[in-house]
Amino acid sequence: MPDPGSRSRESSRPVPLPHRLVPFHFGILLLFTTWAFGGQAPWARQVIAWWGTAGIALFLWASFAHARSDRRLHPAIRLLWPLWVFDLLVVISCFNPGFREITVAGEVMLAKGSPNPWLPTAALPRLAARELWQFNGLVLSCFNLLYALRRRGHVRTILFLLAGNAVALAVFGSFQKLVGSEGLWFGAVPSPNVRFFATFIYHNHWGAFTLLNTAACLALFFHYHRQGGFRDPWHSPLPLGAVATVLLAASVPLSASRSSTLLTALLLSGALLHFTLRIVRRRREAGAPVAAPLAGLFTVAVLAAAAIATLGRGAMAERIQQTSQQLATLSEGQAIASRLTLYRDTWQMAAEKPWFGWGLESYAHVFRIFNTQRAAETWVWIPFYAEAHNDWLQALAEVGFVGTGLLLLLGLLVLFSANWRRSRSLLPRYLLAGCGLILLYAWLEFPFANPAVLLTFCALLCCAVRYVALDQPDPTETRSRG
Repeated sequence: MPDPGSRSRESSRPVPLPHRLVPFHFGILLLFTTWAFGGQAPWARQVIAWWGTAGIALFLWASFAHARSDRRLHPAIRLLWPLWVFDLLVVISCFNPGFREITVAGEVMLAKGSPNPWLPTAALPRLAARELWQFNGLVLSCFNLLYALRRRGHVRTILFLLAGNAVALAVFGSFQKLVGSEGLWFGAVPSPNVRFFATFIYHNHWGAFTLLNTAACLALFFHYHRQGGFRDPWHSPLPLGAVATVLLAASVPLSASRSSTLLTALLLSGALLHFTLRIVRRRREAGAPVAAPLAGLFTVAVLAAAAIATLGRGAMAERIQQTSQQLATLSEGQAIASRLTLYRDTWQMAAEKPWFGWGLESYAHVFRIFNTQRAAETWVWIPFYAEAHNDWLQALAEVGFVGTGLLLLLGLLVLFSANWRRSRSLLPRYLLAGCGLILLYAWLEFPFANPAVLLTFCALLCCAVRYVALDQPDPTETRSRG
């Protein structure tokens, strides 16, 4: 990543070809991943992996060009060392399988193998390698934004692309929901999950995706509100930003995602409080009355909340009724006991191999050994879990404390690669607020299992860090630049 202190020199240099290609590559990846079922269809995952390989190639190309021109290693190579170590561990695990496939009565089943106990293992090396391939493609495609975006305006362009695409999906999904479509793409494609929304198969994945993009809308909104310079608010991007935020927020209860609705309400409430305090401070500094603008803001907020509630009342009423039924059985331990048992069993799975875990993408196959849940009816029914509904616990179970620690360290190194104390903008902080809520949400659900959510999360993190790097005070550059 370029040195933030060399911003003026950097913006005057000719932009290398791989840097010019990065925004186009990322835009295509974003549009395809989000509209192709959130990237969760098997064929879509394959396309994402191959197109992500182009992102890896751009990263290597830019690093090689930098090494040739400056005669030193690209800083990004050093910054990403936790990713390289993580990749190495997964590659080693692919050559140390923990299970072997056997055929019983014509069906392929898994049996425990004899792996080297001192090395990382993979339950199914083929699945681990495929997941690692896709993961690197998505992460490095976003990381390319850290050195390819040369001005703050370029970062905002990427955010406009993210938010605009999300709003288009929200409008598409809202119409699809309101007409009662029984499948994706207005019924053209059957959905494996009855609670789908827009092009996303799982409504909670849509909720996480929308939460991130709502944070992007708020980041842009506060940027232009702070920037000022407009004749009046109606002749500025602020009304458009407010409408986009409301459209996104309205789609969350309409999708019937309870947890995402609560998190989105929390984010919007905090933003509304922040906006109110800013108005009060500005009006008092100008010696103007605050009652009229606050009354107008309150009226708009109430009308927006009423519109959102009206639009999503049917879907949320169904979910509230389901919640009430679950709470009614709480005395019998049937409402949350299943989820708590799932978490306990997942922890037992992680504790069995605490260092390196059972292997990337192994949960759905290995957890059957640790699953203690049973339901006795006419026969014994064992519930199947493809995901742990807790990304943190599942990461510990699959890649252990070492692998999970490396991923956390990767995020922290990227986050603190820029000097946040000298940043002047609210924009990156709202982006990080969205990312923080998703990390919190990952304790209750599995948002990072969705490629579109993972891509958006990484993009917002990289955009936030890049904006901070470009937002450092520079006496040779006016504030209006970028």
